[in-house]
Amino acid sequence: MQNCTRNGCGQSYDPTANNPMACQYHPGKPEFHEGLKGWTCCKPREHSFDDFLEIKGCKLGLHSNEPKHNDDPFKADLTKYDDVLPEPQPAPVAEAIAPVSAPKAPEPDFIDEDPAGTVVAAGAKCKRNDCNAVFESEERSHGPEQCQFHPGKVLFHEGNKGWTCCKPRATDFDEFMKIKGCVRGRHLFVGTQLADEIKAEKCRRDFYQMANNVIVSIYAKKIKHDDSSLEFGADSVRVHLVYGDGKVYDDTIQLYAEIDPTASSYEFLSTKAEIKLVKKAQVQWPTLEKDNA
Repeated sequence: MQNCTRNGCGQSYDPTANNPMACQYHPGKPEFHEGLKGWTCCKPREHSFDDFLEIKGCKLGLHSNEPKHNDDPFKADLTKYDDVLPEPQPAPVAEAIAPVSAPKAPEPDFIDEDPAGTVVAAGAKCKRNDCNAVFESEERSHGPEQCQFHPGKVLFHEGNKGWTCCKPRATDFDEFMKIKGCVRGRHLFVGTQLADEIKAEKCRRDFYQMANNVIVSIYAKKIKHDDSSLEFGADSVRVHLVYGDGKVYDDTIQLYAEIDPTASSYEFLSTKAEIKLVKKAQVQWPTLEKDNA
């Protein structure tokens, strides 16, 4: 097996089974501008670095294991550190010197762990930064120091790219992705989350309509199908979405007009929940909600 080096792919593949439809990748380069992250070859843009990595490739082709060619004239330098400061100057002597409190030590990064006895589904991926391990068995995938990862967050500043938990910095995106994890520990396949840590969110939504129905989109990525639900009433929709990293969206939409609850339906897609409301009467809705009419 070989590893594909194309942007957005990274899969292992059998060279004998490689075909022109096997690889979904980005032929362009990463583009970060005004807080948005994406690829030069397609339009999707994300604020979160994790969501940026989830943008699906926009082109199909053969897998390739050829090394990437870096056209950037500014070569990455992983030996650059951000703690190089000028030599301190001696303070002037004063008759009375006020006591100086010691600087507050930064809080350590929280490192989550799978609880003892956690049941992990075969094929589950490690959730830690910079680790793509897949669960095989308790013995082979849950041993100590099997995971090399970054406990911190991505840090992009003045052209330099790195992690808050360690010092290496790179100017080139591909070199940034090669910065090895600075901590070793156990893989994280499930993790823990207290009930009071669940985040209540407000999701963006829009709608359009036809003669017989109204289509509503609620934008939320990585919706957990088993934990999410929608309930149709005669003139309302009750929405409960669990998505992303423990985020929750709860809402009751009071509709402009009545619908047929039994004929209405919904579908959870990769980036949104799509709701099809079947109108009880074929009239034009000037707005989705009754209160906004």
